[in-house]
Amino acid sequence: MFNQMHKIEKIAYPFIALYVLFGAIVALISPETFTKVLAREDGIYEWLTVLALSMSFVMCVHRVVVLRKDKNAAFIGVWCFLAVVCFFGAGEEISWGQRIFNVESSEWFKQNNAQSETNLHNLVVEGKKVNKIIFSLVLGIALITYLFAFTALYRRSEKFKQFCDYMGVPIAHWHQVLAWVTVAIIVEGVIKHVSRSSELFESAVAFVFFINIYVPFNKKLFEVK
Repeated sequence: MFNQMHKIEKIAYPFIALYVLFGAIVALISPETFTKVLAREDGIYEWLTVLALSMSFVMCVHRVVVLRKDKNAAFIGVWCFLAVVCFFGAGEEISWGQRIFNVESSEWFKQNNAQSETNLHNLVVEGKKVNKIIFSLVLGIALITYLFAFTALYRRSEKFKQFCDYMGVPIAHWHQVLAWVTVAIIVEGVIKHVSRSSELFESAVAFVFFINIYVPFNKKLFEVK
């Protein structure tokens, strides 16, 4: 299987595996070091997440530009949506540069944001964090549906395959699904009790997501004619 992978995957998978295992080991041996050094605000994991999402954003925009004349509006619309999601995710991760440029939050964000920052994922609505409701629950359900249902149905149903190809939906390889699951098992199953372990999960799956949309199972669909 490894020999059949794209060269990007051959580089990315070992990198992801090493730094997830390194992070997990540090978290188990020294939780304080993990939380206050590796997973802290503006730490290495947060910036790796931003890097991966930025790479995905650039790639999505590139596909929109080079394929806009050859594909239908729905196809281009899906990739515009993915570009917006990646841009939004990267911006939210660093609170839209607030800490970098030392910009003070407005009074509304100070009162309604769990970290008093200018971002949406840390908003608190009626005592509940938006992050847990939307970015964890809803996004989690959407990812599980995409990774397992879409991946299986695309290979079994010709009508579903035609629909996905028309819409420009990138379908995952099974080894990409395995990468998602492996990261989730290690982070959510082994070190979930460690504070800010989600930062490691987010950074790792952000790179898996990039691989997923860069070299999907239906990659020929995105080649320039």
